[in-house]
Amino acid sequence: MFKKVFLGLILCLMLVCAVSAIDTTSFTVPDDFEDVGDGVYVLYDTFKQPEQVLSVVSHTEHDAEDYTTNDTENGYTVYAYENNTFNFVDESLDEKGSFELIEIDGEMFIIDFAKYGIGDENDFNETFDNLMKFNELNGVDPIEFQ
Repeated sequence: MFKKVFLGLILCLMLVCAVSAIDTTSFTVPDDFEDVGDGVYVLYDTFKQPEQVLSVVSHTEHDAEDYTTNDTENGYTVYAYENNTFNFVDESLDEKGSFELIEIDGEMFIIDFAKYGIGDENDFNETFDNLMKFNELNGVDPIEFQ
């Protein structure tokens, strides 16, 4: 029963993130990421399986708190990294990644690169590199979470 409730909560969280994501056609994303709509871009491997997901989420206090707060009970750990960026491991979703907060034209967005499969949970090179490529392509720098 607990697993069904927990799975339902995870699905609700994903739905909230998808609903709060915006159409971001003005952003330039790293090569090979495909726009699947609503601020979500997917990098597929050679077998057309999702390898990484880029989510551009309109900033809200609730989302910012969800991203930056450790929830060890549910297997979510966030690590402050350099220059206002963060890395995370989400054991319940078997993913890890890197994220930041940016501001463009007075609007704030959470930029989140996630990779499926935790593997070496402290190796964030791929997601962090794509985060830095995104910043370079769009001429943005991370700002402090508010």
